[in-house]
Amino acid sequence: MKLYFLKDDALDTLKTNIKHNTRNYSKPTNEWIYEFFEDENPFEEFKYEVNEFKLATSKEDPASTDLENIITLYSNLKTLTDSQAVDERFWIGLAHSNFWEYMNQRLGLSNKKLEEDEIYKKFFFAYGKRKSLLVHPLAKLWWTGRNTYDERRSDPFELTQFFRKNYYHNNLILFGFSYSNNKKIVRSFLTTMLEIEKDGTNITTKIFDETVKYLNILSGTYLLDYLEEDELKEKIEEKVKELIMKK
Repeated sequence: MKLYFLKDDALDTLKTNIKHNTRNYSKPTNEWIYEFFEDENPFEEFKYEVNEFKLATSKEDPASTDLENIITLYSNLKTLTDSQAVDERFWIGLAHSNFWEYMNQRLGLSNKKLEEDEIYKKFFFAYGKRKSLLVHPLAKLWWTGRNTYDERRSDPFELTQFFRKNYYHNNLILFGFSYSNNKKIVRSFLTTMLEIEKDGTNITTKIFDETVKYLNILSGTYLLDYLEEDELKEKIEEKVKELIMKK
């Protein structure tokens, strides 16, 4: 399977012509893109081919496929380097090429009146680099997979299961802080949360948010890199229990 990213000039052209092309984004295929650029191909082939795969969709509940698609996308594009995976040309290119149909169905574009601002925020990097990677419909799937994948486990995607609910919110909150670049910290946090849930405690949005804030404060007090995972888990568990008692 060949993957296609956007050329620099083509990316700039699409950005500056969103208003002109708004209606085109509700079309079932991306043929209009080639017509728009006339004789020039706006895409370039990614240098590596991957196994053929598709992302799942659901008309009844589009968000219900997110967890499955995190696993699918990261499994098939695991060899991406971080520098490749932060390149907006790659994700915006895939959104306009290989995964055009997925984008259309996941966002329900054929069933709504489209606005210029919505297209910009959904298809392009409309925010700073970090936030864009957390909210772009394709980039966020890969990065959640990358940040939660743990090759030491019998199921490497066990920690990913935490995002089976409240995915958009939890992903944005947890990975919005710089400490989330540290896999040890993320693993400790998610492991603790899953263990507490398995014991029958519901991790509410408030508990989740407050624990993430606590972890951010903790990162300013301790050199978290030097703490063992068990030490981190113990501190996180104590905070969650404290929050539960306050409910």
